[in-house]
Amino acid sequence: MNKDNRKELIRAYKEKSPDAGVYRFISTKSGKSLIDNTMDLKGIANKLAFGVKIGAGNMLPPEMAKEAKEYGIDTIQFEILEKVDIKPEMTKEDIKEENDVLLSLWLEREDI
Repeated sequence: MNKDNRKELIRAYKEKSPDAGVYRFISTKSGKSLIDNTMDLKGIANKLAFGVKIGAGNMLPPEMAKEAKEYGIDTIQFEILEKVDIKPEMTKEDIKEENDVLLSLWLEREDI
């Protein structure tokens, strides 16, 4: 990879709009779930996919890692509950604020 190509890739990464939203991990065996938010939904989904690939759940949040250890990583499901509707004029801080509001609404809705 040459220096110009590297700089272009870094610039493109920094300009990429976040894939922000609220997600849930669910244990299909116990029914336990964890709702959280992130600025990178794909990254969270990749964590679970990696865990399934290696047969371990230690990269998941502690509550779900315990479930994965007890029942197996295959019993953990990932679900995107809602994505932030990102508008061009929104800053990363605006997106994070909106994401936090969505999380609060989902936690309230699920009575957590």
